[in-house]
Amino acid sequence: ILALLFIAGVAAYAQDKRVETRTEVDNIDVEYKTKYKAAPSSNLYLQGSFGGAVLFGEDDSKLSFGDRLRPSFSIVFGKRITPLMGARISIEGNSLRGWNKGNGGSYPNHFSDPRKDYLDSKGVNTSNGYEQDFRYYALNADALLDLLNAFSGEKRTDRKWDLEAYAGIGILTTMERKGVDNKTSFAGRLGLTTTYNITDRIGFNFDLGAAIIGAEFDGHVGAGKTFDFISTAKVGVKWKFGEQGFRTVYSISSKQYAALSNYLATVSTEQMEKGEPEEKVVVLPAKENLLIPYVVFHEGKATFNEELQMVNISNAAKIINENPTCTMEVIGNTNSTTKEIAEQRANAVKEILVKRYSIAPEKIVVKAEDMNEDGQTVHFVTK
Repeated sequence: ILALLFIAGVAAYAQDKRVETRTEVDNIDVEYKTKYKAAPSSNLYLQGSFGGAVLFGEDDSKLSFGDRLRPSFSIVFGKRITPLMGARISIEGNSLRGWNKGNGGSYPNHFSDPRKDYLDSKGVNTSNGYEQDFRYYALNADALLDLLNAFSGEKRTDRKWDLEAYAGIGILTTMERKGVDNKTSFAGRLGLTTTYNITDRIGFNFDLGAAIIGAEFDGHVGAGKTFDFISTAKVGVKWKFGEQGFRTVYSISSKQYAALSNYLATVSTEQMEKGEPEEKVVVLPAKENLLIPYVVFHEGKATFNEELQMVNISNAAKIINENPTCTMEVIGNTNSTTKEIAEQRANAVKEILVKRYSIAPEKIVVKAEDMNEDGQTVHFVTK
């Protein structure tokens, strides 16, 4: 706003006739909301991991941690929805091992212990307890939070390291074998996952997680026991595919947009004749002087956020219409893009001025030049 007022002041001094000025300004507080846009098919990834899983059940302290450690795998399909949030689904599983003392508790859907009955039938001595051994697989759905972006003002998706926390649910199914029931249970999930990005597509991943599940998952509900736990640790490779990254868009409410549009369209400085305060004097802009803020385009494209940028084009049309002898150069900035894209951008602005605001085409000259500043911009210059 200060820049606009300065420009209006410079224009006033370009007149042949000295005048007094009266400036009426409304203060407008604009709250911009930052949004991150990307195509639905972008920011996708596949991940394959292998590692270990440990069951924490009722009596598992009988076995050492190493005895309970079993191999586990997972295949993950995920998507980064914003620089802050993501989602994924995964399939994982293999085997788990635990211990049952065999002296108490209950066995859902059975009057006796089916695993013990099976082992007894095979001649295994179960008087001091027995080893649980079963196969399982799981279908999981997780929501992810990028911790680096959550605690940083700079929302990036191109860091060497990614660190994400996740929470979700899983559907776990045990396979019927050797006295173990085939049953399905639900689990809650929590964990951390980190990736070292070797390239912008390939990275090494480490995942540490835990699932909390009902005590009947291992077939035995011990006295006072409500839950079983499964802890996993895996390493793997992540492959990112599709377009990566986000386009940043700043938006404002419709009420604020209307106020800002009205302000920019009328930010003028009424030039009043000395001694005749009711007579308005038309002020022609100074030659070669930038009139209004430039139009900012999406990076690498000939499109822009109309909600924010149409105000500037509208202001340019107003100046041309109010100054019949004025022509305008619409200049695509080549500093940060190719000449072809810069010309496409300038022609897009000219088309709007001609079709939407009925500006005569001959009053607009399209150019592509280096404007000596970095930016995806189209500038307006009066002639």
